[in-house]
Amino acid sequence: MNIMKPVILFIALIAAVGCKRSLSATEIETELKKAMTTHLYKSINYDSARIKYDVQTVIYYEDKTFYECEFKVRVTSPGHDTTGTMTARIFKDFSKVNRKS
Repeated sequence: MNIMKPVILFIALIAAVGCKRSLSATEIETELKKAMTTHLYKSINYDSARIKYDVQTVIYYEDKTFYECEFKVRVTSPGHDTTGTMTARIFKDFSKVNRKS
């Protein structure tokens, strides 16, 4: 009976690790856009009265631990409106963004 507890725990651990849901391409794009938007607004202390960001598209390459991304972003501030390209490396958990340009 004592051997059953570790066996059941081991089986539960294997099942939890093996059942990790993979994201679809659309879900990845959505999460990347959200991560980049959050990163951009965080850099201006969430003051959308000064600058507004609209992440329109993302093209990405998936590596083992991160996504290499190129975003098309519309930036609006009082008297200015421009659309440009920004590149960033976003880690797979979408929590860390390293903006390149």
